[in-house]
Amino acid sequence: MQLPWAKVHRDQQFISRLILWKLNAVHISLLAGLLAVSTLEQLFAQDIEVSVGQSEPPYYVGQAAIIQFNVEGFDEQPQPTVSIDTNSGKLADGLRGRLGQVIPQVMARAVFRDGQIFQSRQVTHQIQYLVTADKAGEYSVGPFIIQQGAKQVKVKSRQFAFESVPNDPDLRVRLILPEQPIYVDQRVPVKIEWWYAGETDSLEERNVYSPLFDMFRFATDEQPRRGSNVMPIETKDGTINLEGTAREVRQDGKNFVVLAASRVMIPDKVGEFPEVSISATIRKVTQWDRRRSRSPFDLFEGSLFDQRRPAKVEMGQAMDTPKTIVVKPFPAEGRPASFSGGVGNGFVVEVAADRTVVRVGDPIALNITLKGDGNVDNAKLPNLSADGGLNPNQFRLPQGEMAGEYSEGTKKFRVSVRVADESVSEIPAIAYSWFDPTTESYQTTFSKPIALRVMPSKVIGAGDVVSKQIPPNESAGSRNMNGAETENSGVKPAMNRPSSFTLSGADLAIEPNADLLLASRTLSKQDWINWTIYVGSCLLVFMALVDRRMRQRDPALVAASKCIRQQAARVAKAAGLPRRQAAEEIAAALRQLISVLPHAPRDEAQQVVAACEAIIFSPTNAADQPLDEALVRRAKQVVEACAK
Repeated sequence: MQLPWAKVHRDQQFISRLILWKLNAVHISLLAGLLAVSTLEQLFAQDIEVSVGQSEPPYYVGQAAIIQFNVEGFDEQPQPTVSIDTNSGKLADGLRGRLGQVIPQVMARAVFRDGQIFQSRQVTHQIQYLVTADKAGEYSVGPFIIQQGAKQVKVKSRQFAFESVPNDPDLRVRLILPEQPIYVDQRVPVKIEWWYAGETDSLEERNVYSPLFDMFRFATDEQPRRGSNVMPIETKDGTINLEGTAREVRQDGKNFVVLAASRVMIPDKVGEFPEVSISATIRKVTQWDRRRSRSPFDLFEGSLFDQRRPAKVEMGQAMDTPKTIVVKPFPAEGRPASFSGGVGNGFVVEVAADRTVVRVGDPIALNITLKGDGNVDNAKLPNLSADGGLNPNQFRLPQGEMAGEYSEGTKKFRVSVRVADESVSEIPAIAYSWFDPTTESYQTTFSKPIALRVMPSKVIGAGDVVSKQIPPNESAGSRNMNGAETENSGVKPAMNRPSSFTLSGADLAIEPNADLLLASRTLSKQDWINWTIYVGSCLLVFMALVDRRMRQRDPALVAASKCIRQQAARVAKAAGLPRRQAAEEIAAALRQLISVLPHAPRDEAQQVVAACEAIIFSPTNAADQPLDEALVRRAKQVVEACAK
């Protein structure tokens, strides 16, 4: 026999152990979760494998050294990026780095195991990072961060020793800038000339670099035409091929081949930029390895082919005298109010209006076209009221910057203005000012004025407002916001007006009684008549459209559709007739379809007709039995094919 308190004690021990076990389970789960997160991070990091290689030395100033990363564990898309880990280092002065080619390689494999096919994909990215030195020395490049979305991996630094390149007496390069001052946002022509007096057939590689190409913004360069001379220009975004023109020049007793190309510089910052240089680097073959081999197609003993291979290669470079570039701001003295940043020469502004007869307050769309030899693509419209333009007291003008569309040297703006004064007789000339860097002065041009006829706007009075009859017990006096009646002197009370609507004598007083305003109005006899006429008119229009559509149908199509419906009903009815009679009906129906419809499936129809005729002329035909369902189904399929 167990005492009650002993049972209670055992229950308490069981509950205590259960609570302790659950607490331990929670602690174990939390610890396991932390370990799992740590393990996942390690697995995530270990899932990306990187192998690194670099081009073989020697490395020369002005020539890009290649670092290649082979990365496994990234997805095929998006394209990975490579950058210097700024927390651990940065590119040293005199070094330039940029991302080169990124080539994904996907290998798909299928494995047959346990009666199932398992597919796997392995993606490997070949990423090239190009490093170029502007001066000789030993450099540490990196560490790197290779990233794709949320995945990233760090790679240790790489060591490079760049050697200086000797000057080549046969190589010259020039950077030619205009002599006049340069202003911000001006389109400045920049000419590059590459001179060489050696054998051009021995050149394996050549490039031109100037920090100027990465210092300012440049206009989009045109693609070289096929077969034209090309000058490669190195920039931070990659190599740009410019189309050049070649000529021969004799200087200092040497015959030079001069390749000239040009770009359009658009300075986007003001200041003085000293020591802007340009350099050219070539890689030329000084000795060839000639391997002579006889052609297998040569029948003559003395005819041989020469296959030349570079046996010795040398580097050469040339530099132009550094220049100082000064970009000036626009002068504040004499700046017109209609100046909005235009720089160049020969600007023209044209204005056209979509209407010339308006009422006061009506909108007028102005199409403004801007042309000129300058920064038309970045041009902005000045305030339309500037320098004697549209008077703000007579026109309502748009506020804020007005965007335009640029195309082939022309920028078009579309703005909307409103006439606020009846006395206006024209849209005045709109002024546009720009800065001419040649004369270093501001110039202003004006559009032609547009004649305008402005009529007074129509004023809506009480007679144009629809009013409702005022109850006899209500006065025409207005009420204030508290519902109290106020005296309305000079206005006769509108009493005992007819219930129909009128266009004069409207009561414009504000009704504060919400119940009166929200009360639903019952339809009168006149309303029912109006709705009946409206619905009847709609039905008549609908019936007329249907009748017109029926009349416009092709008679041949109507006859064909009618024939198909008749024969379909005939075949369906034949399914319930005796065997021979059903076969006769189906055969007759299909013959009718073949004779009327040229697109009927004749082969299938003839087969069904033949089967029906076999039943009709069979001596052992059981007349009281129904026709075979398969034959009836085939006949219906023929009819459906005709309908399609």
